[in-house]
Amino acid sequence: MNLLKRISIVLSATLFLWGCSDSDEPVNEMNDSLSLSTNEIKINGLGGEVAVTVTSSDDWRLAGTYDWAHPSATSGKSGDEVTFTIDPNSLDEIRTATFKFFVGSTVVPLQVECSPVYAVDLLTEQKIDLPRKKSDVSIKFESNVSDLTITYSDDSKEWLTLEKQSEFIGKTTLLFSVAENETYKIRSADVTLESPLLDEPIVVNITQACVPYFTITPSETSQKYDLSEQTISFTVESNLEYTPSVVSGAEWITNQTISKQQTDDRGITTSTLSYKLLAASNARVGSVRVENSLKNAEISIIQADPNTPVASISNWVIAEYAETNGWLVRLAGNEYIITEDGMKATEFACTKTVNDLNGLEYFPNLTTIQIKGSSDLEKVDISKLHKVTSLTITNTATIYIKEFNFGDNPITSFDLLSARYFGSGCEDLVFISDNLQAINMKVQRPGSDYVERIDLTQCPVLHTFKFNGEYVETLYLKPDQTIPNLELATKYKIERK
Repeated sequence: MNLLKRISIVLSATLFLWGCSDSDEPVNEMNDSLSLSTNEIKINGLGGEVAVTVTSSDDWRLAGTYDWAHPSATSGKSGDEVTFTIDPNSLDEIRTATFKFFVGSTVVPLQVECSPVYAVDLLTEQKIDLPRKKSDVSIKFESNVSDLTITYSDDSKEWLTLEKQSEFIGKTTLLFSVAENETYKIRSADVTLESPLLDEPIVVNITQACVPYFTITPSETSQKYDLSEQTISFTVESNLEYTPSVVSGAEWITNQTISKQQTDDRGITTSTLSYKLLAASNARVGSVRVENSLKNAEISIIQADPNTPVASISNWVIAEYAETNGWLVRLAGNEYIITEDGMKATEFACTKTVNDLNGLEYFPNLTTIQIKGSSDLEKVDISKLHKVTSLTITNTATIYIKEFNFGDNPITSFDLLSARYFGSGCEDLVFISDNLQAINMKVQRPGSDYVERIDLTQCPVLHTFKFNGEYVETLYLKPDQTIPNLELATKYKIERK
């Protein structure tokens, strides 16, 4: 029992001495040795791990409990390392903690300090793109840093001005005015928010568009070259990104290249766009396009024999049809170059009404023609062609054609079955053909028809003629001409001439 009392007295004395040492200064009552590799831990608000090495004359103990600072051990031997894990600080104030190491009656405190997470929370985009016109732009953010420094480069102050800084409900707004950009250069400024409390500055980039510029030389939308293999080039001046491509004719417009770009003081970049044209045997057309955000340039590339005659086609319906089908290339006004496709074309089938057939002669291999005549079509003349085997007129309304001239085309029969009737002005009707053998015309309203006289004297091999018009009076034939199969709806007379 006496032994238990002695132990109790010793423990009480020890506890008394410890309880009386509230100071954070090291305490050594019995010359025990105790030291730490550091007596202070300072860490930023993100937290982390810090190791402390304990050197002692005897086994040591550690006291102190915090919910945000966690030692890896609470007791150990000399030379042991204690790792303190510090949680991130989500508060807007500094956290502090004091841990105490003991060896006997010797006490060494360890101070731990964790600063807040100082941050800037941008409420606008970190990269702002502006048009070239005069405007305003705002940068908004939230921050727990009270002494933020706001800067932007001196060379941008001639066009970017901080007009006002305001705060509302914890949010800060920086209002900048932006002058119009009247240059050909894109301009840019970095607005920087910084403080010693921040790990790194916050940078907002403001970029303003420039005056767009694009030219291509030569500028004509149609360029003509001879049939030889050759390299052609265009000079492009622009401050825009552009994309060239071969739209049509890629099989002979080849080797697209862009030279190294050179930029002048204005910000305009000059480069050379080149293509290799393969040799051709006949005229052909292709096109290249240079796309950009300002205006696309599309250029027709024409390869043709410089001695090739220029086709003049005033009939816009025929010209439009042929151009759409790649049969010709427009030079200027009504002047065209006939392409290889046009020279090979065999069928012309147009649904738009035509006033005449002028221009079809430039497509010498046509064998089939289908047209719809307007009320102004008075003459169907294909005599400048020589291979047509079929001619169809699709009119269902009244027609006003007075003459059909088939020339030497190998058309052997011709039917006109859908028209309402021949209208006023068609009292005299003429057919001309070297090879026509049969003509069959049946109008829908024969009693309204105006045809009175029909001239067949220029159809030497015609052996069949049928027509149901009810006002035919005279049929003209050559003195020795006979038509074995002749059917008219009226009593008529034959006059020889």
